[in-house]
Amino acid sequence: MSGLRAHFNQNPVTPPVEAIGDPIETHGGTYEPPSGTATPAEPIPFSRPSTPTPAHDQLAFVGLGEMGKRMASNLAKHLTSDGQPPLMVYNRKEDGVHKFLKYAEDHNVPESAYTVVNDLEEIGRTADMVITSLAGDEAVEAVYEQLFQGQETQKGTGDGIVPGGRGRTTIFVDTSTIYPTTAGKLEIQARSSPHRVFLSCPVFGVPKAAETADLILAISGDYFAKKHAAHALVPAIGRKVMDLGSNVERAMSFKLVGNALELGFIELLAECFTLCDQSGVGSDKLVELIKEQHKSPALIRYSDRITKNKFNSEGGFNLGGGITDARNIRQLAEDHNVPMPVMDVAQQHMLSARAHGGDLMDWTALVGGQRIAAGLKPFAGRVRLEKYEDK
Repeated sequence: MSGLRAHFNQNPVTPPVEAIGDPIETHGGTYEPPSGTATPAEPIPFSRPSTPTPAHDQLAFVGLGEMGKRMASNLAKHLTSDGQPPLMVYNRKEDGVHKFLKYAEDHNVPESAYTVVNDLEEIGRTADMVITSLAGDEAVEAVYEQLFQGQETQKGTGDGIVPGGRGRTTIFVDTSTIYPTTAGKLEIQARSSPHRVFLSCPVFGVPKAAETADLILAISGDYFAKKHAAHALVPAIGRKVMDLGSNVERAMSFKLVGNALELGFIELLAECFTLCDQSGVGSDKLVELIKEQHKSPALIRYSDRITKNKFNSEGGFNLGGGITDARNIRQLAEDHNVPMPVMDVAQQHMLSARAHGGDLMDWTALVGGQRIAAGLKPFAGRVRLEKYEDK
């Protein structure tokens, strides 16, 4: 993680989010709000760019983990259906490529829809848009060093993203969860050479949501690049884009805040279910209340995992990632003098759970840390620990 402080003192001017519907006269006259019910927000807050032509773009996807292989498969199918060039795919470890190939086969992605590439510099040199999905700051920085090196060896021109098609401009779109200042460093590196731009675009959703292209994308960076990327990625890999402005650090900060919200939900559920069990109320009654009163699919899913001790992370998010996120959230909070005691406790519980079950369990396994503190076995529910006796 970068030791730099996240900062938002400078706010570069970003064109406003474009209005949906009839334009408002800006020279004379008065604005009258529309009558009737509000129009639902559009999934993409940008108009479709007239240039360049998306069909001319060569897209690449780097990082084929649990999220990446699902997003890449959906994107490859979408590109094929639109008659666009096959998606270039890359993973640092060969095992990840094999898992992607198996997943693509199982989900009816034709082999003609993608091309496996073994050289990151080749991707940086030949792709018009590169989407990355990587595990943490260190991996992101290492991969982008090679991608940027490849981009610097480009020859010839393409449509690019600048209105009017002036030269080739490569758009780099990072969907990973990294610390905001790491994104800032990458943008500075991107700006150090012509014809390339870096966007932060973390995604909200678990792998099961990625499988059905039901992700929410938070994007920040260059305005025209965002327009181009948003239309390339929605509805291919997600259902909605949220515009966070021109500062690339903002989208990453927003992602950490969103993850803090999810982690806070899990921590509170862990405490409440443990109290239900210990007080004799029973977890099943709390599950019933959550279903009747809150009707939140996420809370119901978390409750089901906790009460049934279903801690396999397949289709979810693992403890290792949760601990990394908690560390970044707490760092961001400290940088901005915002106490977040729930995050402090949640990280302690995740560390205790990892010590007993490893970091590949679903992050709802943090309930194990809470159960240990209450005298229960971590992953067996209402089973008491053996009393420690000094002999």
